[in-house]
Formats: sequence, structure tokens, C-alpha cells
Amino acid sequence: MRTDLAKESRMDAENIPGIAEETEYKGGLEITRIDVLTKAASEQLDKPIGRYVSIVSPAGAFMDQKARSLIARSLAAELHEMAPDVRSALVIGLGNRYITADALGTKTAEYVLVTRHVHLHMKELLPNGTPVVASFCANVLGVTGMETAEVVSALTQKIQPELVILIDSLAASRTEHLGRFIQCNDSGLAPGAGVGNFRKTLSRESLGVPVIALGVPLVVSAETILASNGCDCGADPRTKELIVTPKDIDAMVKDASRVLSDAVNLMLFGDNYPTLEKVLR
Repeated sequence: MRTDLAKESRMDAENIPGIAEETEYKGGLEITRIDVLTKAASEQLDKPIGRYVSIVSPAGAFMDQKARSLIARSLAAELHEMAPDVRSALVIGLGNRYITADALGTKTAEYVLVTRHVHLHMKELLPNGTPVVASFCANVLGVTGMETAEVVSALTQKIQPELVILIDSLAASRTEHLGRFIQCNDSGLAPGAGVGNFRKTLSRESLGVPVIALGVPLVVSAETILASNGCDCGADPRTKELIVTPKDIDAMVKDASRVLSDAVNLMLFGDNYPTLEKVLR
């Protein structure tokens, strides 16, 4: 079944050596950390070696401001564990902004505070230790004629950040995870992989700097839904090409983008986030 989520892959293949897993429950959130430690485990799970953290929230939590704050703080703590004390970062919003279910990355990147230009021209406005942050919304190959990996690689070489943060819509294999599941990892991602549209992988190996990828599952394939209910889609092969998304996808993307952007801002700026928001907004 198609999925970008390590937790779902793990649920479908539990007895794999070379994987460490722990689960914590906090304020109604389920936080699972999966470490893929060996090449054999990576191949069996179909996920690169690295750490995968999932945060599963109650249904509707993204719509509640108090719940969003708890989720953002929890996610920020996990991101900080993956990349502490970041002095410079490049945030990349992936996806097609004109397709709602694929616009999470670009929406999130718009809310991330950027400081690179202030460092260059008005550094005195920033608190000491403020990291240099730049943000870019990468579009898709069909719009730009350029592979996303080519664009992100060129920007990384030019700006030379310590860390690249990738944000994208993800695909799930379980409908109950749509809009209430967040995944972050330190192994990068292949844009479009969850819906069978594989592009070049964005990772530490391809970009030359540490990478963190995060996102929320917003789509599931019709083929996966039918298979999970014991149905055969062979009668109509077009079914394999159908991608399903919730009817309230507009609100879901809006709320999820605020959760992710708050988490990234908290991870990068810490206690200075409220002050910087007043200065830079």
C-alpha cells in the first residue's frame, strides 16, 4: 500500500530486526519515534535509514487553538532533538500551490519567519543569536520545467545553510490518519513518492547538508482504500489512478500549515519567536 508514513509501514511489517521504536503519550498526543538502523531494515520497511517521529492528535485538534499550540510545541521539541542549535536554515515549501491538497508546503513556508535579509541589512534589530533563515516555495516539474531537486540543490549551494527543512503534503494508507498525523524525519524525502510520482530524493547525501522533512498526510489512494476493505479494483484500472482527499481540505491545509510553521519557528527561534514575530510581520 502506498504511504509516506513510517508508522504505517511499521504497522504492516512489525517483526523487522534493525528497528528501534518507542511511544510516548502526552496531553492527548501519541508520539512515536522509529529509528531505522540497518540497511536490511531500510529495505524491508521501504524507508531510508534515519529517525522518523510521528505525532498523532485527536480528531479535530488542528482546529482548536489550544490543541494546536500543544502540538506545535511538541513537534518543535522533536525537531530540536534532530537539529539542535541551528545557526542558519533554508526552509523549502514543496508542492503545487494551485492544488489544495498539495499546497501544505507552500502555505507553511509563507508563515515561517525569515531573517536572512535582516541579517544582511539591519542586524541590530535582531536579538543576539538569531539564526539566519531563508524560505523558498519550490513548484513542481510540470510548472517550472525544473526538477525540484535541481532547484533546492542550487539554492543550498548558493546560501550554504547548516540545515535544510523540507515541508510537503504526505500520502497515507489509512483514512483515519488524514489531517491528524504529523511526521518528521532526518532522512529527507522523495517528492510525490506517496502517490507513485517519484522524483529525485532530497536528502543529506544529495544536498550536502543535514535535512529534516516534515508534513501531514492529506491524501490516500482509492486503490488503497478498496484494498483495505477487501475489494478488487481490477475491474476498472482507472481506479488505481484516483487520489482521495477530505471534503474539508481547504480548512485542513490552513490549520495544518499554522501548526507546522509555529513548530518550525519555535524550533529555530525558541523564546525569541514572539518578539521576532512582532518585528518581522
